[in-house]
Amino acid sequence: MRAGFAWTMAALAFVAAAGTALAQQKATVSGYLQQGYQIINSTFGGAYLIFVLKKDAAVVMCSVTVETGQTAGCQVIK
Repeated sequence: MRAGFAWTMAALAFVAAAGTALAQQKATVSGYLQQGYQIINSTFGGAYLIFVLKKDAAVVMCSVTVETGQTAGCQVIK
């Protein structure tokens, strides 16, 4: 479990670095994190990292392209 947490943190650092280089015109993982959302789950799905973020009652799922580190898309779940 510790290795999984370390991997998630490394992936998050990668995503955050890539996200700051992008214009904040579309929803990104780093944009949600800057708004106070917290990552409650993450998983690796083929060419994507999938993050589930939560703030209060709002839940959002974002996919990040592994190859580029760019947010492919986000969808409000709840």
